[in-house]
Amino acid sequence: MFEDEDSDDDNKEFKGFESDWKTENYHHNQRSAFNRKPGVKVDLPADATPLQAFNQIFTEELWAHLVSETNNYSDQTHQTPSRAKMARWSRVTVPEMKTFIGLCMGMGLMVLPVRRDYWRQSKHLFRTQFPRNMSRDRFVAIWRYLHLQNNQAADVNRGDKLWKMRWFLNYITARFQALYEVDGNVSVDESMIKFKGHLAFRQYLPMKPTKWGVKVWVMSESSTGYVTNFQIYAGREGSTEKGLAHHVVMDLARPYYGSHLSVYMDNFYTGVSLFEEMKSHGLYACGTVRANRAGLPKNERLTKKASMGKHKFRVAQKGELTFCIWQDTKTVMVLSNHHNPTQTGTVNRRRDGANHVQVVVPTSLADYQKYMKGVDLLDQMVGYYGFQHRSKKWWRRVFFFFLAVSCYNAYIAARSVGGTAFRNKYRGYKNWLEDLAEQLITPLTTRAVPATPPPPPSSLSASPSPPPTPSSSAGSRGHTPLPQHDCGKVYDKRKQCRECQLVPDNEKVGGPTVYGCKQCNLPLHIECFGKHYRRYM
Repeated sequence: MFEDEDSDDDNKEFKGFESDWKTENYHHNQRSAFNRKPGVKVDLPADATPLQAFNQIFTEELWAHLVSETNNYSDQTHQTPSRAKMARWSRVTVPEMKTFIGLCMGMGLMVLPVRRDYWRQSKHLFRTQFPRNMSRDRFVAIWRYLHLQNNQAADVNRGDKLWKMRWFLNYITARFQALYEVDGNVSVDESMIKFKGHLAFRQYLPMKPTKWGVKVWVMSESSTGYVTNFQIYAGREGSTEKGLAHHVVMDLARPYYGSHLSVYMDNFYTGVSLFEEMKSHGLYACGTVRANRAGLPKNERLTKKASMGKHKFRVAQKGELTFCIWQDTKTVMVLSNHHNPTQTGTVNRRRDGANHVQVVVPTSLADYQKYMKGVDLLDQMVGYYGFQHRSKKWWRRVFFFFLAVSCYNAYIAARSVGGTAFRNKYRGYKNWLEDLAEQLITPLTTRAVPATPPPPPSSLSASPSPPPTPSSSAGSRGHTPLPQHDCGKVYDKRKQCRECQLVPDNEKVGGPTVYGCKQCNLPLHIECFGKHYRRYM
């Protein structure tokens, strides 16, 4: 038993405990080691490229699924005659989809105010390489038709609120668990995917940095943040939410039954019945606990700040459960089903506002502070470089969140096999992610965008004139067409001229036009066609 200088008063503090909780003559809990081999579970070479590691999660099967469903959705959308007439769409391919995803990763790394700014060429200092890899209109088209599930499939369970992405969620969950094994210590916590649109299961969590959005229950490795399992909260099921936290933890930990995995959680989840059930399934658990949970020792004095001196603690035991109360700035209560009540550890605290001192605490509390950081680490890393462009479709935000999680999981797997050479080469997640984005991208545009516009071809005058067009009312005049490119009527619906968009805001620009370059599929005024030719050809 832990003894202070006033041990007699300590025993008085335990008056009111339930009869099956004891405060002395503790027995030692027998704990077994985690019985699975931590680390990468697939044949991943030590010098694996970022793309090789990422392909363990985003396999060719997944790429083919994305392409197939995107094309299916475009076909279904264009069945309406009015939309089919307006559409200028060609079926997406796997290389295009990979390039699209790579560019999305690049947008998370290099953040610009508006999406079209990535294709802006008017100012040399702010030019990007995005136009070299995919035209803006093609990127917007893929964004428009990106899809994960066939809306007309007969085998879809429409009662599932997540049916639009259920296949994708199940697939990447299986890939996460097949790629990497955790080291035996995980944390369970909520993560928020930012979304403020209309959604039946949108949540508000005032204590989170992201307060509005889709809530995800996440189980991740404590030391790295690697996500091994997750569930999206899709709202209340049935008439009550009683026992929700209990069921969430058991569902997340089900793949690890009998493995002696140690799961750490906060007071939203922790309860006596949960920890007893976890122990019966070969799982260890530890977490902070609320004073009003059923089955805990009952003593109102112990829940008050004045009941103990600062950094003092009390311990009680019932069977294999250990309960401790520690007085810090506020009272902290911790419950565990595997820690020994007589063992102690240390935590760092400030004294006199500056210096760090080590404070002796029960082992359960010290381990909780050490191993509860997994989900917070994941949120930090994903938040740094995640693709955050807005969308009215909630599933797009969820998709890009789990794309970022997939990138981070692949990074953790590659780092675990790469060792020192890996750390010396990349020196952090950002450099690795940059290489992954570049390796996914295949330049798909036929026109290159040089850093500096070249001089006009010798065969052209300083101010080349546009070629003739079908309509003389548009102000055209007869001139010899420029080689290999033709200007003519391309669109049924008027669009803003691409060259006019590139001039400074204070200069007058023309209105929308139905004319453009037939080969480049770009809207252009007839008068602007020569400028377009000199800029890109």
